[in-house]
Amino acid sequence: MTFKDWWKWFKTLHGTKKWYLVLIIIRPILDNFYELKEISALASPLYIVGVLTPVCIFASFNSKKFPKKYPSSIDFPWNVFSAFLVFNCFIFYAIDLSVVALGDLIKYSTPVLLYAYSRRFVQSTQDLHGILMAFLISSFFPMGMMVSEAWNPIAIQYIGEGRGGGSRIRGGYGDIMNYAVYIVGVFLVTGYFFLKNVYGRFRFVIKPWHMLFIFAFVVYGLTQIKHVSTWSVALTLLLLLMMHNMRNLKGIFFVIVLLAMVLPFFAEDLYKAQIEPLIAKEIKVADGEVDDSAAFNGRMSRWERYFEVWEQMPAINHFIGVATSNFDETVIMIGAGMHSDYVRLLFLTGFIGLTFYILFLLFVGMNYFRLNMPEKFLLLGAIASLMLWSVSTIPLLYAPFLYITFPIFSYALLPSNRLQ
Repeated sequence: MTFKDWWKWFKTLHGTKKWYLVLIIIRPILDNFYELKEISALASPLYIVGVLTPVCIFASFNSKKFPKKYPSSIDFPWNVFSAFLVFNCFIFYAIDLSVVALGDLIKYSTPVLLYAYSRRFVQSTQDLHGILMAFLISSFFPMGMMVSEAWNPIAIQYIGEGRGGGSRIRGGYGDIMNYAVYIVGVFLVTGYFFLKNVYGRFRFVIKPWHMLFIFAFVVYGLTQIKHVSTWSVALTLLLLLMMHNMRNLKGIFFVIVLLAMVLPFFAEDLYKAQIEPLIAKEIKVADGEVDDSAAFNGRMSRWERYFEVWEQMPAINHFIGVATSNFDETVIMIGAGMHSDYVRLLFLTGFIGLTFYILFLLFVGMNYFRLNMPEKFLLLGAIASLMLWSVSTIPLLYAPFLYITFPIFSYALLPSNRLQ
């Protein structure tokens, strides 16, 4: 699918699908107005989009033009997880009944709606390609802004000596994860389109030298945001790309050229300058030189503190979520301050909700074996990114990442006759 093909396809779509693609494209621009929320919620494009997204989803659901989803038994664990998540969110809102609580209700439950919407949107390979192309189009803005910050930084964030020191860029975004999503997303999507050309003829041509350019951009972005979990995600995607690319002569040649260009000249210096400072504290924790509470850039101490609160709650809240516990700390425990989706979702949905969420990811991953090689890379890359980031970040609260992740999952759940 070339841009011309994409545009023709886009014009044929009903409004119930067009709005989603427009949202994907303009989202990285809107995210730059993050600070406007300090003036007024009504002045913040992000708050407006946050409210309008569920409205547009429900409006699409009520339209006869919006297709029904193809059923899958794998939706069951997601539905159980969603039920616990939405239940706890509504309890929190019922207790508080404030604008802030309503905002949290919408923010925390939006992934549930986005998944349900994606399951109905994605009916074919063309639908998946259309969404991935929209994401690539959207990425031009953050990519351009990231490059421009090499000369004129918009916002510099200084890192403590315990985390390697130095500074990193974040543009006009609320934090560096906004950049990280596009660094990883572009690598995942272009890697997929590259494999589509390797394993067959594909209209959108991604050649090996294109991938080398993308790889250079990814490395540049990683060195600028200095985020250790994004390094781990990007390196995992590189490994997966090589693994899915080694069964053909073109793939072997590409891997040899890439390694020949990178290893002799950049690998050691890049590691010492960029990666080693970020993981130095973790190495000291593993060696016993520093207390365990310093692990994950000190986040372990926060987790330990709130797990102590969690242990004081009634046993039922360990299984269904903390909303009904009446502890003051629960608002913090289910929010972004936990810096881990696994911890946050355990508090928010309990053992039952988190277990079904992980089961959902594992069951989706089992569809790997029924896909073609490029789609195998795409699915495994999306799952790996989500699960790795969830250790020390909160990817379920970053909508641009979900805009492509859930459609990828939805595609994997289609009947075999639709995977063409």
